[in-house]
Amino acid sequence: MVDYPLLSKEEFYSRVGNTPLMKFETLSKEIGRNIYFKAEFLNPGHSIKDRAACYLLDSAIKSGKLSPGGTLSEATAGNTGIALALLARSYDPPFKVRLFVPDVLIQDKIDLLESVGCTVVKCPSDVTVNDPLFFNNQAMQYAEDHENTVFVNQMGNTENRRAHYENTGPEIWSQLNGKVDGFTASAGTGGTLIGVSSYLKEKSGGKCQCWAADRFGSGLCSYVKSQGKSWESEGSSFVEGIGKKSLTGQMDDTLELLDGAVTITDTECVVTCYRLFHEQGIWIGPSAALNICAARDLAKTLPEGSNVVTTAADYADNYASKLFNKRWLQENGHWDSIPEEMRKYAT
Repeated sequence: MVDYPLLSKEEFYSRVGNTPLMKFETLSKEIGRNIYFKAEFLNPGHSIKDRAACYLLDSAIKSGKLSPGGTLSEATAGNTGIALALLARSYDPPFKVRLFVPDVLIQDKIDLLESVGCTVVKCPSDVTVNDPLFFNNQAMQYAEDHENTVFVNQMGNTENRRAHYENTGPEIWSQLNGKVDGFTASAGTGGTLIGVSSYLKEKSGGKCQCWAADRFGSGLCSYVKSQGKSWESEGSSFVEGIGKKSLTGQMDDTLELLDGAVTITDTECVVTCYRLFHEQGIWIGPSAALNICAARDLAKTLPEGSNVVTTAADYADNYASKLFNKRWLQENGHWDSIPEEMRKYAT
């Protein structure tokens, strides 16, 4: 389990962002285009959600609805909860954090959330977004029913998107000296995808191609490709924290900003995780691998030598019981696709 040091507010905020832009060397050589990813696992909470959490907690405090020692209520697939918990405990007195998560969330993440002081409530994952039992609705209702409690609302609070417009996007632009030809990211809340895309579109005069990276079981790819006429999804995926059943408050201008979308299979994600570790020694989580696969597909539509950027949201550690479990890989049809020389990493 990841060990998170106790940081002061000042230390946490100072360490968020300015993450390195790394190049997937072998993949870039193969396709003749440069594939870069922001190493967001190097944030203090080891995920990209640290960026949004800083803005979201500031927003909650400034709302006047939260007093010292109050409770943050949020719906999450893990990383936002970790970021909020680390920030919450840096205050004196600390804020309490109550998280509502899908019941399919990997146990590794639930254990981790509880280890950093969160109360975790499992919610049914097979309900519609309008159902009172949907995890986002339960988080909102809990805040309404309890005093000194704020619904953080990463899905609807546009401070999430603003964090990436003001920080992640400008970092990418600066690190490549403005030579950004494409950007892609998956959408959980949509904050990263839309916040960065809006900045890059603005800076490039509309020239930067921006795509949504999607997983099976999500309808975002269908929505973008059909220009809003359909929201079809098929299958399911083990990739957590991303995928959409509907648009969030971050994503009202999705069709105006995005030029395309692609759906990536679970097996592609698994193989990319193994390949990046084998070839460059970098452990990434499944959503990061999905993003890289989407960046590859986007890059192939652009001229040779183009620069395409994506994000690597977190480390692979939180997914070990599936991603590095030989039995799980075999049972789910991924094992035979992993090159033989890389199978040694599944323990």
